[in-house]
Amino acid sequence: MHPEPPPECKVQDWVVACRNPSRPAEMLYFFTTLDLKPGRILALYKLRWSIETDLRSLKRTVGLHELTGRTPDTVEKELLIAVSAYNLVRATIYRPARRAGLRPRDFSFSLAQDAVMAAWSDLSRASTQCDRDREVLRLVEAVDRARLPHRSHQRSYPREVWGHGGQYPPRNSGPPKEGR
Repeated sequence: MHPEPPPECKVQDWVVACRNPSRPAEMLYFFTTLDLKPGRILALYKLRWSIETDLRSLKRTVGLHELTGRTPDTVEKELLIAVSAYNLVRATIYRPARRAGLRPRDFSFSLAQDAVMAAWSDLSRASTQCDRDREVLRLVEAVDRARLPHRSHQRSYPREVWGHGGQYPPRNSGPPKEGR
């Protein structure tokens, strides 16, 4: 049981309701303690969505969903390597995006990561600056092909969360053994 908060403890909060700019028939509701105009709250939420997709990329695509280190030092190294790999892919995406006048988020992170991984051995074997420049150019061209499709209109079906598949029943170990 939690004790009642002291009378001087109070939280100034409010609910912001605004229309979704991409779907005007849909209302968005935000619970916030920020004293900002609804348009600014919506803009901050949009930035937060980018952070959430970055975290998803770090966890799933780069592999931070499960750390294998057993000591704080090895966990720290795992984190640093994964974040460095993530930043390398994001930096690689930035070049073709800037050249095409697109946003970096208009490119598939996982396809760009695949291109970086495929180019890694050729980049590491390049012995001259000319060879490295040629391999980087090939990599940037490969990432340029990782553009996400532009949807001009809403989906014709609702987006759904996929299940995790069926679970197998527990394995029957047979009758209990004598002496156990």
